[in-house]
Amino acid sequence: GKVAAEALTPVLEHIFRKVRSVLQKTPPALLADIRDHGIMITGVGGTGVVTIGQVLAMAAHLDGKGVTVLDMAGLAQKGGSVFSHVQIAASPDKIHATRIATGEADLLLGCDAIVAGSVEALSKLQKGVSHAVVNRAPIPSAEFITHADWTFPSGSIERELQAALGDGCEFFDSNQLAVKLLGDSIYANPLLLGYAWQKGWIPLTRAAILQAMTLNAVQVEKNKQAFEYGRLAAHDLHGLMQVAVDVIHVL
Repeated sequence: GKVAAEALTPVLEHIFRKVRSVLQKTPPALLADIRDHGIMITGVGGTGVVTIGQVLAMAAHLDGKGVTVLDMAGLAQKGGSVFSHVQIAASPDKIHATRIATGEADLLLGCDAIVAGSVEALSKLQKGVSHAVVNRAPIPSAEFITHADWTFPSGSIERELQAALGDGCEFFDSNQLAVKLLGDSIYANPLLLGYAWQKGWIPLTRAAILQAMTLNAVQVEKNKQAFEYGRLAAHDLHGLMQVAVDVIHVL
């Protein structure tokens, strides 16, 4: 009855805290064997956001895992907000929904900062559970066209994400790095992907991701280079930026 329920409540809460603590410390590759691993990719249409989701899906297949991808785009296919929900698990039967539920994203891959800081993206995050790596490049939004005095709200976006995630959120200008190292900002997204993978936030093997890029058959070598540069950035972003500057000076 009610008395028994009240007596059990503290015990159940203690068990829940212990389980949550263990899950927080469990590497993503192992966690995906226990439950589905949710990756939210945010960006704008026409910049390769959907392609990142497709690469992850193919890599999951190559690794023998279950995977679903749900792409949700705004009315404007090119330039509109895009949210890709990628769910990865040990097998298809462990995935119970294609859309990431509130507070259940393990990783936010923010290819565009404004979309990453949107209400939709923030609602998927949970402090102590989710991680995020966000491209802080000042990419103009649609407001720039209608408001001449519009300025990129980098400070407020980063504050909101840090409030939601604490230390679990990292930022760098992957557009700038991609241009300096590879000559084109189109490689900013695979750079972010490499960064997140090196941090241990993606439960897939490096070999599978690189093979998926090969199968995608678009600028294969440069996309692979971008992924590897992202891995280096996760270890020493400042050092890599200095290398990028030196490369430009040589050229």
